[in-house]
Amino acid sequence: MMRAGLLLIAFFATGACASAQRPEPAGQAPPVPRPSPAAPDQAPEAPWGQPPLSAAEVPGVYVAEWRRAENRATCALIAPASLGPHGAARPRAANFGGGWGVAYDLPDLRSAFGVAGAGVSASGPSYSGWPHRREWSDGSTAGYGPEGGTGPRQLAYLRIPGQDCLYNVWSHLGREHLEQLLAELRFVRVAG
Repeated sequence: MMRAGLLLIAFFATGACASAQRPEPAGQAPPVPRPSPAAPDQAPEAPWGQPPLSAAEVPGVYVAEWRRAENRATCALIAPASLGPHGAARPRAANFGGGWGVAYDLPDLRSAFGVAGAGVSASGPSYSGWPHRREWSDGSTAGYGPEGGTGPRQLAYLRIPGQDCLYNVWSHLGREHLEQLLAELRFVRVAG
């Protein structure tokens, strides 16, 4: 106990205490604190805030499924700008009851990952006990983690301001892949 007390006294005596105030020299303003570049309270820019993709830049199944969706007026089309090392994955239609969806199949794994604008409102009740959460500067949020609480598939519920659908983004390839997929999402500009 005495050793701990001596260490504490030495800490304060050497000026190592960060809360100690030192008077500023006359005529000088105190330094302005700068935010840390990685401050946790600063949300990153949303990937979908970048210029939209054209319909020609995404697999045709995206536009076809979105045009058939009942929620297309309230659920903008989004798609990944890049699939990274899984660029050879084959896209196909995925059923999302009133919404639209595209799943990607790998040679040895059906529905390995995908994106959907589910046919449910973003403001409606949905699972909220996700172990992971992301927020972006535009107010978008994603709660994500193991599907059904156990996995192995990872699932994200993504909400984007101005869109009244709950976007579902999933990956059977793990959490890191799901996070990469979220980072690649962009709006898609569809004519007509």
